[in-house]
Amino acid sequence: MSAGPVAPATGSFEKALFDQARAGLEVYDADLRVLRANPASLRMRGMPARSVIGARLEELDAGIPLSPVVREALRTASALVERPVAAYPGGDPEHRHEYDVAGYHLQDGGGRTIGAACMFHDVTGQGRIRRGMNLLNVARARIGSTLDALRTAQELSDVSVPGFADAVAVDLLESVLSGHAPMGPIGPTLPMRRAGFKARGDHVGAYPMGAASYFAYPTPYTQALGDLQPRLVGALPEEGGWLVHDRARAEFIAQAGMRSLIVTPLTVHGLVLGLASFYRNGSRPDSFDEEDLSLATQLASCTALSLDNARRFTREHTIASALQRSLLPRTPPQVAAVEPAHCYLPGRYGAHWFDVLPLSSCRVGLVIGYVPGEDLYASVAMGRLRTAASTLAAMDLPPDELITHLDDVAQNMAREQQADPESLHLTRAPFTASCLYVTYDPITRQCSAATAGHDGPLLTTPEGAVSTLEVPRGAPLGRGAPHEMLTTELRNGSLLTLYSDSVANRYPAEAGERLSRLCDVVSDPATAPMEICDAVSYRLLRGTPQDGAALLVARLRGIDPDRIATWTFPAEAASVPEARGAARDRLAHWGLEEHVPVTDLVVSELATNVVRHAVGPIRLRLILDLNDLNLTVEVSDAADTAPHLRHARLQDENGRGLFIVASLTRHWGTRYEDDGKTIWAEQDLSAAA
Repeated sequence: MSAGPVAPATGSFEKALFDQARAGLEVYDADLRVLRANPASLRMRGMPARSVIGARLEELDAGIPLSPVVREALRTASALVERPVAAYPGGDPEHRHEYDVAGYHLQDGGGRTIGAACMFHDVTGQGRIRRGMNLLNVARARIGSTLDALRTAQELSDVSVPGFADAVAVDLLESVLSGHAPMGPIGPTLPMRRAGFKARGDHVGAYPMGAASYFAYPTPYTQALGDLQPRLVGALPEEGGWLVHDRARAEFIAQAGMRSLIVTPLTVHGLVLGLASFYRNGSRPDSFDEEDLSLATQLASCTALSLDNARRFTREHTIASALQRSLLPRTPPQVAAVEPAHCYLPGRYGAHWFDVLPLSSCRVGLVIGYVPGEDLYASVAMGRLRTAASTLAAMDLPPDELITHLDDVAQNMAREQQADPESLHLTRAPFTASCLYVTYDPITRQCSAATAGHDGPLLTTPEGAVSTLEVPRGAPLGRGAPHEMLTTELRNGSLLTLYSDSVANRYPAEAGERLSRLCDVVSDPATAPMEICDAVSYRLLRGTPQDGAALLVARLRGIDPDRIATWTFPAEAASVPEARGAARDRLAHWGLEEHVPVTDLVVSELATNVVRHAVGPIRLRLILDLNDLNLTVEVSDAADTAPHLRHARLQDENGRGLFIVASLTRHWGTRYEDDGKTIWAEQDLSAAA
């Protein structure tokens, strides 16, 4: 039989392992003098064997500090595995290296210490990759936490300093901050605005936050903006070179001791949003390299996506705000019943609306509402509801009926939204809205109010006492629920404050405090409504929540009794000339003789209609509104039949009465009350008769 293969000597295995291992291996005696070091160890130390063999381990710590790990292994008489050590070794003194070190306590068969051993791996590349991944994970979690471009830019600076850079400056195009579309490669003539900055220590940037600046040409900044490629400047010149073209940034680089720079454009789809500049100074010997350039580019890409989202949101919010403002009254109308003022701040969520609606016979309607939503649909819905409310108010409906009809409109809008496939894709919440409607009659001082999911108004008496008008709170619009009305008598000089819930109690934890502060602001009976709105803006609406705010303040006014005249005549033909004569005498008393012919015709036609088509006595009332230069003629009766405007044919003998009234007056209409109806017509006193 032939003999089997002969195993090599044990020493051959040891030598092969020692010489071929990629990890550094060293053996020490009991005094920690190096007895043996393999080629990998010498290579990592950057030292020849003659300088290592026989040397004490502490003498070699200037290169790679292994002695703390080895001594701890000796002291604890155990193996210490994967202890991290960082160093600038002799083989590569310009760059920081990381090592995983294992120390071993060596004993003979009797347990006596005979020395120690050490094995160490250069894990610099793995460590950088790990730190880079960790930084990117943090960046993805923290950058873009809000849809605010300025905050997003600052988040990039905060994430990058001090782990990656010693200073970071972020500059954005002004158009991006205003929500406009980004642009392609740009030249040096377009300014940018400083949107983010952070530095280690007390260093300040070349430009303050919010300041606009130009990037001088030619510099790495303009090169990156020109071709949209990042730039790595491994060693910044101490003076001269391209720095002479940008004095402000050159001074910052010199004062902060910056040594290297990475400039990367913030781009999406090849379009520029801004520029990020990463700096490192002498506090760390490592300058930026190609791996750092790759990491900076990924950070910039992550930030650019968040900035573009913020830009798109800003654009949509700008459009929605512009639409909201265009759908709301710019200045309240001047009416005899109230002295109104408003305050409106658009938010990033939902749409508020309000209105002051002149009604017949010098009455006025006050309305405020809110439509929740995150996009333009809320603004469009707000405009539709405001138009509907204005139309319904022109029909002289009482508040509870108006809210009921407005609820029908909201239900129809809800059905439209539910039938829209886009609502399903966008997971929109079911449509709803809130509304408060108040009417005030300056002659009878009657105030009526109804609400759908909205707080009742605050009432301030002429003495300064503030309370909430306890209007029965109905369900929000769109629910199909009934609504109740409150009617009360208010004194002249009282103040009504209609407010959105974001002003006082959007957040339950602050509701009591904010409502108390609002009551304090509106408690001074001598303060003008416009001044109250200003005070609310400064004291309550600073830091207004995302859904904005609306405030409508109205001081109630009465009409001088001398400007009102009332008569009652029996419903018979002889009463018509008596009514004309009474009206003629009153106009003469008011000095309005030139308007007598028109008033005669209006009184005659309306009174004749009562005689022919209605029942009960003829109640005639004239109201002179010097505030709006308007004369209202009212004729009331006990019937509930409605007159209709007819266009009589040439051969017809009747049917022209209301047509004549409509032709000679500014407005006319019918108002229904508990005891019948009132037909009214308004004459414009600013025009000559």
